[in-house]
Amino acid sequence: MHRTPMARRVGKALVVTVIAAALSHLLLSDGLSLSQWQQAATNVGGDLGGSGDTAFSAAVVNTMLAMPAVLWVGMRLLRERRVYLIVAVGTVGWFFTVGHYIDQLSDRPSTVMPLGPLALFIAVTALSSVVLQPQERVNPGSLSSTSAHPVEERAIGSVGRKVA
Repeated sequence: MHRTPMARRVGKALVVTVIAAALSHLLLSDGLSLSQWQQAATNVGGDLGGSGDTAFSAAVVNTMLAMPAVLWVGMRLLRERRVYLIVAVGTVGWFFTVGHYIDQLSDRPSTVMPLGPLALFIAVTALSSVVLQPQERVNPGSLSSTSAHPVEERAIGSVGRKVA
């Protein structure tokens, strides 16, 4: 089956975005779970070595740092260039998705983010890879028969003389 370069790029972006969303969701969910454990321990007088607020902040920061890193590294490992837009769209989209649904996750850390918004995030991020496609590289040394003749170059100090 022959795929166009655009379909191949969207397929790669889809795979990388699903992996990035899964990893970022796992970091967020585990961090929120730790936050609840620390808050519960504090409430009963125990100490797990930190406050729940610190764990909550660390969970949010970790998920926000993981998303752009995984998107960029994943697309570069798949030999794609010009991935700036997918990283930007994915990071901003993940920020708003997490910000909107963090209350549902912090109430019950074992829950999964609602699948509708998660699927929308994945689709928009993967489709953003189409906007900035890399241009084909042209070898400047190769000239086709339809191209113009090369311009004659002049050497430094050879004013008025043609250089062969």
